[in-house]
Amino acid sequence: MQTLKGRFIATLFMVLSLLSVQQVRAELIATTGDANIAFLTPLKNGISELTLVWPIDRPTTERVAALRAGLASVVSGGTSSRSSHKIAKYKQLKGIRHYVETSHHNLMLTVSAPNEVFPETLVHLENLLLEPEYSDGWYARELQYTSPTQSTRTRRPEHVLNEVADFLEYEPDEAETEVGDGKFRFGQPIQAILRSGDEEVERRTIRLVNKLPRPKGKWELPFAKWAEALMGTNEEAFTLPTGVIHFADPDSTEMLILFVKAEEFADEADQVGTNVLVDYIGANQGSEMFRIIRQEMRAAYDPRSDFVVMGKKKAIISLSATVEAVRWPEIHEKIMDIYQSVRSGKIEQEGLEIQFGQLDRTYYRDFFTEPVWGTRQYLHEYPEGADGTIEIPLFGVFQTLSLKETAANSQELLPPLDDFLLILIGGGNSPSDALQSKGYCSQPKSTPLRFCLDVLSNAENL
Repeated sequence: MQTLKGRFIATLFMVLSLLSVQQVRAELIATTGDANIAFLTPLKNGISELTLVWPIDRPTTERVAALRAGLASVVSGGTSSRSSHKIAKYKQLKGIRHYVETSHHNLMLTVSAPNEVFPETLVHLENLLLEPEYSDGWYARELQYTSPTQSTRTRRPEHVLNEVADFLEYEPDEAETEVGDGKFRFGQPIQAILRSGDEEVERRTIRLVNKLPRPKGKWELPFAKWAEALMGTNEEAFTLPTGVIHFADPDSTEMLILFVKAEEFADEADQVGTNVLVDYIGANQGSEMFRIIRQEMRAAYDPRSDFVVMGKKKAIISLSATVEAVRWPEIHEKIMDIYQSVRSGKIEQEGLEIQFGQLDRTYYRDFFTEPVWGTRQYLHEYPEGADGTIEIPLFGVFQTLSLKETAANSQELLPPLDDFLLILIGGGNSPSDALQSKGYCSQPKSTPLRFCLDVLSNAENL
């Protein structure tokens, strides 16, 4: 009996030791200060949402992917009392959804659920954050899912823009950098944004945030680095190189043509004005690119323009079309003609009004129905949190913008096409000597787009 008792104690000690080691190994993502808690206008679709925000201390592409995968594993991989399978069934039954996103150098966890079940959703969220349990295999799957897709493999405009956005926002990874094994604990956030309108939910949110752990003892991350991550100081300029990136695929019968530019605006009126002009060029049915390239020329199924807001008065502008490889030079010229025509002021006022109305409705709809979208706009305006009245000037522009002035100022609002980077992915002839003379990089196979973005950027800085 004594022998069995001794073995039991020894085994218990070993298990406790292992658990202790696991907790030590888990990296705590938390702030030592108090979270800034904001209460935004409730959604209008019967859904409540809460977003917790942690700044990313080392904003490299690998670090960001690891944090996103770690957070996704925490909210999906199970707790000490519930398996991942039980959690998945519970979320489906209750209508609970989790979103793991990034906004600039912020990591965001948004949880949404119907108003009537949101109080218990907060209890569930507390258990997830305080009692996380997930396997290495689960983390590996999440990491693979959240890692950027190489656009040269898919030839999809959205994958190109994702790689461009990562280039603009995050530093490259050093070869010797160790990200860790994916074991994270997520404690006190720097911000919490609630959209509910229920006073009891507000009180529970404050209690939840205060329960989350903070670093004990000496803080490993120096305050200057945390402030830099939060404030965005010492950032590189929000700019892309010009020239041509070409990934030649002789086996492909199609070519993706994509123009892209990182643009900063003087004010919100310029941002909305540029947005509606870009939409007039290529967004939605009825746009110039859709009407000419798809309907008249039958040259591309989905010619498009994109206006991707990256932060306060910052956006990526893009024009793209996937076309038959042998026709790409012709369509490339046509896209340029369409852009130059709109930039020179050849705009139908009725078409511009239609695009403006769609953009206005999209902003209104997304702000009041999409759990993550409105919070992202708030973070663009208040990256450190708000003190006092919360206002988002971008929304006020829709009440005051003059479309006649927008059309008249198209030359100033739309940047010159020579300022765009041209990305070509697929088959067909190589770009002409005239195009290559503006800067050229041949994209290697199985290599992130950052390779050529760095090459062209470094050439411009010589």
